[in-house]
Amino acid sequence: MDMIYKNLKRKRYLVVMDDIWSNDVWDLMTRTFPDDNNGSRIILTSRLKDVAMHADPDSPPHEMRLLSSDESWKLLHDKVFGVKHEICPPELKDIGKQVAQKCQGLPLALLVFAGHLSKIARTPESWRDVAKSVSIVAANESDKCLGVLAMSYNYLPNHLKPCFLYMGVFPEDSEVNIVTLIKLWVSEGFLGKEKLKSMEQVGRDCWEDLVSRHLIMVRKRRFNGEARTCGVHDLVRDLILREAEKEKFLQVTRTHEAMNPSAKKLHVRRYSFHPYIYEADCWEESSLIRTVHLRGFGRFFHFEHFKLLRVLVIPYFEFRDFPLEITKLVHLRYLQFWCSDDIHLLVSKLYNLQTFIFRHEALKPPTIPETIWEMKHLRHLQVVKRVFSLAIPKSGFKLENLEGLSCLNLSSCTYEMFSAIPNLKRLKIHGNWSECKRDKIYQHLDSLSCLKELEILKFKYQGRYRPQLPRKFSLPTSLKRLTLTNTLFPLEDMTNIVMLPNLEVLKIKDVFDNDEWRLNDEEIFSQLKFLLISVTFLRHWEAGSVNFPKLQRLVLRSCIGLEEIPKDFGEIYSLESIELYDCSMSAAKSVEELQEEQASMGNDCLSAVINNCVY
Repeated sequence: MDMIYKNLKRKRYLVVMDDIWSNDVWDLMTRTFPDDNNGSRIILTSRLKDVAMHADPDSPPHEMRLLSSDESWKLLHDKVFGVKHEICPPELKDIGKQVAQKCQGLPLALLVFAGHLSKIARTPESWRDVAKSVSIVAANESDKCLGVLAMSYNYLPNHLKPCFLYMGVFPEDSEVNIVTLIKLWVSEGFLGKEKLKSMEQVGRDCWEDLVSRHLIMVRKRRFNGEARTCGVHDLVRDLILREAEKEKFLQVTRTHEAMNPSAKKLHVRRYSFHPYIYEADCWEESSLIRTVHLRGFGRFFHFEHFKLLRVLVIPYFEFRDFPLEITKLVHLRYLQFWCSDDIHLLVSKLYNLQTFIFRHEALKPPTIPETIWEMKHLRHLQVVKRVFSLAIPKSGFKLENLEGLSCLNLSSCTYEMFSAIPNLKRLKIHGNWSECKRDKIYQHLDSLSCLKELEILKFKYQGRYRPQLPRKFSLPTSLKRLTLTNTLFPLEDMTNIVMLPNLEVLKIKDVFDNDEWRLNDEEIFSQLKFLLISVTFLRHWEAGSVNFPKLQRLVLRSCIGLEEIPKDFGEIYSLESIELYDCSMSAAKSVEELQEEQASMGNDCLSAVINNCVY
């Protein structure tokens, strides 16, 4: 260090430091480089965003992205033909592009396959074989990639390693719901407790850390830009399966392996079966098993083998009758399965259960037994495909830990009900005219005020006739996201929504019952960042920057009658984008004019997306 410092002193230098893994290393190395204020520069690369931010807190780091299809093909082409300045023969071009696309934009994968293609005959037949069997090529040639990718895993903090390896339970190319993933992490016991943070918040921090290291990729985002689903690159998944097998963390078993008695049994704590499981003699060490994911048929699954099971996921096989054997798995924390029968009252024996996801597709709504109120550790109750009613609990029964509930019937929304689940944060309600009397709608909606911790509320009305919501009903001031679907809402009185002090996301779908929406200067969505309006009769909209001082994104869908966007929206300094889909030509034109006006004043930050506006 002393030698480098003396040699660089009073000289102008450029130093590139590749692959810095910690703040401490950077702090140590900076002492080596003299700062003589003469234009010298240091460039560093890191897989950790925190390191880059630590090195230069005053400017954002340049984040590398995955390559586009065209860039992927160019890299592959240059590596195969560029050395000798050759050009790809026309008969290989389309096949080569297919190979490049299957590398999913990862430069390292492209280099591996370029090396493979450069070694084989340059014929359509040879290249077509590669395109058809990329996975086989990856298995044979990916050690070069995995060796580099493994460094990312080896440098992971210990608490992140099981979270990362757990991505292996999902099939290849899966889009994994992030909320579901974090629930699984919680049930597995991967997450440590932190003061002032819920387990879900700790899980979100861990997920974001893995994303910042580029080990997990965001697949889809919500309208407000928040990540919704995620996944891993194929080569990263190869790394996961390799490390999971090495550490006996997880075994992924496929059909032919389950049917083969001589197949390697790892005797691990977690099994994931893709895509089917048959009756096979592979449970001799079943006392070790804590997690089972069945991504296919569960017809021959023997529950009695798994006394200590914590996680059981059977998402695709439908049980005709409620499998009572499940109620004997008293250590379960996470349970997901599909059944055409009602939930049995003995489900309360699962007193450790935290997450219960029940898919029900019978003609009649499922019955939720009153014994559900005895499950004190329950955090999330979700019924998929059907709306359910919930009986009012007996005196003294509460679910203090329940944070998520869907899809609850509007008729079950009462003060008594919500008083028994005081810490609910996510709620999805479905209403039906035939099951909820019109004069009771106000009482049901007003009962929501009991939920002091509620952050996300989705209300959807099902049925032929849509009710008109009462003008005044109380909503929890804690609400951050609100979605209203298929209800008639009086636009002239938005008081109960405007007054929500923490509302950041508002989605209004097929709701407005008139064609004018005028906001006065006192109606201010003080924290609203995202607004979606979809399928309405809205024609005239009068509003300004004072009404939406923090709005970042405006999305309009199928608003075919809307004449124009309020002109004053150009004065909203936080506004980043306006998006129109299937709207009127006049509304699209007003957005273009607004964008041009802002550009003429030097504001190039406002983007506009206009798609299929031909009405």
